This record gives sequence, C-alpha cells and structure tokens, in this order.
Amino acid sequence: MKTNGTTDAVLPLTRKQKCVCNVVMGVLLVAAGIILVLAGTDVIHASVRKIAAPTILFGFGVAVLFSAIVAKNSLSMWLAGVILACGLTSLLEVTTTATYGNLFPIYIASPGIGCLFAIWFAEAKFPQVKAMIFFGGFAVLFSLASSGACGWGLTGGLIAAFGGLLVIAYAAGVYFGKDKEDDA
Repeated sequence: MKTNGTTDAVLPLTRKQKCVCNVVMGVLLVAAGIILVLAGTDVIHASVRKIAAPTILFGFGVAVLFSAIVAKNSLSMWLAGVILACGLTSLLEVTTTATYGNLFPIYIASPGIGCLFAIWFAEAKFPQVKAMIFFGGFAVLFSLASSGACGWGLTGGLIAAFGGLLVIAYAAGVYFGKDKEDDA
C-alpha cells in the first residue's frame, strides 16, 4: 500500500490499480499452470515434481513484486524479494548439479535479499542495510561449508565470531546512542 510519507497513514490502491494487480497475478498464475500442464503431458520434458516449486514461486513472486511496485509498498517489496530468492534456490536445484545442501545459504540470505528489494520504498534505509549485512554475512559464512571451501569446524568458529561482533556492535550502538543522562 502507498504511504503518505509517514508510517502512520496508508493510502489504499485505486480501483484501477487493484484491478491491474489482480489481472497480472491471474495471468502469471495461469502461465504457471500452463507450464505445469505442459510438463505433466510431456510436451515440456521436465518433471512436474521438480519444476512445480520454482514455477509457482516465480509466478507468485513476480505478481507480488508487480503489486508492490504499483503500490510503492516496502513490505510487499520485501516479501517479493524473499519469495523470489526461494524460487531462485529451487530453480538452481533443478537446473544445476547443486543440491539444497549446497544452496541453503540462499535461504539464510533471503531476508536480506528482501531488504534489498524493500530499500527502494523504505522510509528508513539504514535498518534495511543492517539486515542485509546481518543475513548476508551469515549466508556467506554458511556458504563456506556448503561449498566445501572449508569444514564445519572452521565455519562454526567464523559464525560464532561474526555473531559476537554483531552483538558487540549492537551493544556499542545502544550505549553510545543514548543520552549521557540515561547513565545509571
């Protein structure tokens, strides 16, 4: 939904905008259905079981993305980013030799990817950046083990150290962000 520049008031979509968003969602879902029917009848040589998740996730994700852009809604943009990241993970699992065991860091990064999408319409940009660093950092560290670059022992230590650094950064931000008279 559109906002009036503050977080208090939400401006509803016009009747025309709602209609266009619903038609786009319907068209994308029909297209996803046609793709699955073609795979089910072996016109497209792909397993319906394998392509169902990415097809539906991409169809729904693009529909949410379109509606979010029309509404200039940062929350819907975030949701579209998360859905599309999950759809990408499913698509990569189907189209490459990678398995979910290799691709799971994308799921860890998906809230940060959502923030990347949401930042365009978000009033406060810095919280979006902090979330991208948080989820992206952990995703990068988990990808070290999932890719085979290093074992879980080293990865676990790096994850713990990164988490510790984030806790220290948060504590410093809370402490130095307060007024001096709040000291007890």
